[in-house]
Amino acid sequence: MIEYLDPLFYIVGKAVVIVIALVLIFSFMGALVILYSFKTGRFFYARIMLIALSLLESVIKAILWLGRADDALVDDFSILLRNYINHRKFHEVSNGDRYIFMPQCLRSVDCPAKLGPEGIACVNCGRCQMGQAKEYAESLGYKFFIVPGSSFIKRIIKKYRPKAIVGVGCQMEIKEGLAMCHSKDIPAIGVMLTKAGCVATTLDWDQFYEAISE
Repeated sequence: MIEYLDPLFYIVGKAVVIVIALVLIFSFMGALVILYSFKTGRFFYARIMLIALSLLESVIKAILWLGRADDALVDDFSILLRNYINHRKFHEVSNGDRYIFMPQCLRSVDCPAKLGPEGIACVNCGRCQMGQAKEYAESLGYKFFIVPGSSFIKRIIKKYRPKAIVGVGCQMEIKEGLAMCHSKDIPAIGVMLTKAGCVATTLDWDQFYEAISE
């Protein structure tokens, strides 16, 4: 019996080494593609790249960290990829069937609006840019919600069944939100905050208006 085990262990060990080597090679290539895409704004085989990124995310982050690059680029790239992939289907949906979800942290700290069953009911007091954004988005036909958490978003999606979504939030919120929308077959576009946190966050409003106006 033992004479059969040695060759078996050798074959298994060799296979493991080959698999590890392939993972490292593909992860290194993935890290280079991410850096190149950020520099040029070009994507190649986006859906395949997204699948590979999901499988090799931890290793790619480790490679970028070892190379003294910001491993948060991986999450940013994942969001850009999903936006790129969703772009065509999103714009096939009429504005009236598109929903916008804004984080409550973008409000003024002196916001007088009250929390209701479907989020914050903006009164357009002028203390922040939320009222102006709501007015413009609704003029285009969008449904506009200011929400304090993902539970509100899930409840609103379940109730109204939007056909497309624009979500604004921090990096991880957008990443998780896009994945959730994908699982529900809803084309979604994510716009990241330029400064995250619990209060007094900031947003590139030009980027937001560009996302909903195309």
